Amino acid sequence: MQNRMRWMVRAALLGLSLAGGLTVLAETPPDADNVQVLVKFIPRAGKAADGKVQFVAESCPACQQLHDPAYEKFNSRESILQLRVPRGRALELAFRLKPDQGDRVAVNDAILPTRREGDRLVLPLPPLWEDAEAASTMETDIEEPGLVVRVEHADPARRAGAYADGPFPMVERRAADNLTFAQREVIRRLKLGEHVAEEKIGTIQLMGFDTNYPAGHRDAPPHIHMHLRWPHNVGTQIGHYYLDGTGLLTENRGGIRPFKSSERLFKRGETMPTLDNQGRIVYAHTITAEGWLRIDRPEVGSCLLSPTGSGFHEGVLVDCGPLGRTDVLMTDDIKTGVMIVRTGTIIETFRYDPDTGRLLTALTAPPLPLSARLPNY
Repeated sequence: MQNRMRWMVRAALLGLSLAGGLTVLAETPPDADNVQVLVKFIPRAGKAADGKVQFVAESCPACQQLHDPAYEKFNSRESILQLRVPRGRALELAFRLKPDQGDRVAVNDAILPTRREGDRLVLPLPPLWEDAEAASTMETDIEEPGLVVRVEHADPARRAGAYADGPFPMVERRAADNLTFAQREVIRRLKLGEHVAEEKIGTIQLMGFDTNYPAGHRDAPPHIHMHLRWPHNVGTQIGHYYLDGTGLLTENRGGIRPFKSSERLFKRGETMPTLDNQGRIVYAHTITAEGWLRIDRPEVGSCLLSPTGSGFHEGVLVDCGPLGRTDVLMTDDIKTGVMIVRTGTIIETFRYDPDTGRLLTALTAPPLPLSARLPNY
């Protein structure tokens, strides 16, 4: 009862309707003996995937191959197989495929070593204690204090799910890229990352939208996120800031996961505050009448994000008043795996594996020499 009251207070602060009570989204109970793994086979450079990879069942009699189209993928960039395997076991899985079909093999975003045995490719799979489904994504994560930035790479060759047909949402995707790094700049100027890290109230997550239907994630219509993931898995308040074909924002649908009845629509001009896990406002988002975005941190400052052109796909002007103003433009070359982020006169380069999205650019500074370190006691 105490927990229910706490959630009702938080939801009331959000202005979310609880007339029907809290409804927890149903979750599939975990399989105690097995985990799901998606294995990605990447064709040799310059070659398109030719035919489907075949799992050799006798290499793992306890394993099961599944064929859910939300998980299993075959396109010119990759072949992704869906398997159920014994939990926590060191396995060697065999597959039949032509050499050109799987020059590299990934689980999550890591390339794993393999070996050839005749017409088979053998994958030594380390013990998995939880599902490994991230091989189906095509994204890059950038971490800094109190913040994780996730950048999804829109590849027409991988389009699936809600984006399988029709015009490809490249305008919306470019707008999401620019707004993601514009919000990152706001987080730095308002010192939100340091704040949530020091207070230990969670991690801010910046995200856009996937166009390849990874692990059944429909992720439509196009949108961006800036949510605070609460610690101890007690839930997360998530807003979906939707983008239209002109590169502007239309509305926000926000709520507390996994409480389904907490969802509410915020139209232009309406503000959604983001709360910490104690019900305190950390920051707030407002989509303006023009389709722009304002982000406020109480008692610290306010930043207005407006497009440098007709829409956010052309760039973002970040105006934080006394905390300064700058412009932000991000470009993403999915063929070479290079993201360039221009913030005023600052040019940042992030390199990633174009097959998996895994970040290659080092984000950790080299350590100080031992003689230069101060005692920490």
